Amino acid sequence: MPNLAPVHAGLLRETIPGERRVALTPEDVGNLSTRIAISFEPGCGTAAGYEDEAYVASGARPASREMIARDCNLFVGIRKPLDAHVFAGSPTLIFLGSPLDAGEPAARGLMLDLARLEGIADAGCMDVATRQATICGHAAVLEGARQLGVGHPMLVMDGARARPIKMATLGAGAAALQAIATARRLGALTYVFGFGDDDRGRAEALGAKFVMMDPALEQPGAMTPDALLGASRKQLAGQLREMQLIISSVGGSTGRAPVLIDDASLPLLASGTVIVDLEAPAGGNCAMTRTDEIVRLADIIIIGKTTLASIDAHQSSRVFSEGLRKLLERLTTLDGRLLLDREDPATHRLIGERIAGASAES
Repeated sequence: MPNLAPVHAGLLRETIPGERRVALTPEDVGNLSTRIAISFEPGCGTAAGYEDEAYVASGARPASREMIARDCNLFVGIRKPLDAHVFAGSPTLIFLGSPLDAGEPAARGLMLDLARLEGIADAGCMDVATRQATICGHAAVLEGARQLGVGHPMLVMDGARARPIKMATLGAGAAALQAIATARRLGALTYVFGFGDDDRGRAEALGAKFVMMDPALEQPGAMTPDALLGASRKQLAGQLREMQLIISSVGGSTGRAPVLIDDASLPLLASGTVIVDLEAPAGGNCAMTRTDEIVRLADIIIIGKTTLASIDAHQSSRVFSEGLRKLLERLTTLDGRLLLDREDPATHRLIGERIAGASAES
């Protein structure tokens, strides 16, 4: 694959309401500045505690969004920019998208979604999706406790007696496991609804009670989708009524999350139950989930926030930036040219098939 022109990266300010993270910290900008030119949009790191002066001191140049769109050939951000169509030439965009972005074609240039690196064996800290999911799992418990009003530790008063709340996760991925660890430290009784012995081992290692869900839910073709979801909903409806806090993170093989808590299941939950649906960007595991909204249905609260990692934006940004810096070092030569090597497993997964129509010159 031929090299692109020398990389001039644009660090964008996030525009999604509530998104306070920044894709690169001044420290990592400084590490990258010896090989690539970087322009930054003023104020891009302010909400995460990184001031413009620190970026300038690290070798970056302040520029308006219009100048960045015109002059840069690579753009980095936490979220997919809504105005990507204004970027000049055949730009390369790097961001962390949702599963529903995976099938969306780029009009021109390359859209490198960091979510595609999730689970790659040698991705390490470049797997920012898993690392940010872990942060979200921790934040989901804190947000759920805030909505429940139980504070810390996670106890509720029953007359004169304090008893721990019951918290369940749907799924046993990175976010769910961190949620379990956080909830246990705060005194909750924890349950994991997962698939197979691997999930059981991870859940029980953290001290959670494991409840087996039908493994066919993760095996396309094992049952008809309607029959499978119906069986899963029936199982969950009977068991989730014991829970006060539910954190859901079950992805789907098609990119869209399966609806595991439907309209008929919601009234069966205990009064005051809080659901934090971490699959909101993919449509949600709950039928009433609305992206970036809090829905109140009678006395049930359904949280669809996609900005939970921004609760601690400084730390989340530092973790994201470390992974992005490592990735940019892997994708660029020492003289600052973009080299996308299909023989590299991580790069191959990142670029997918979209590179076929990309221009070699920006």
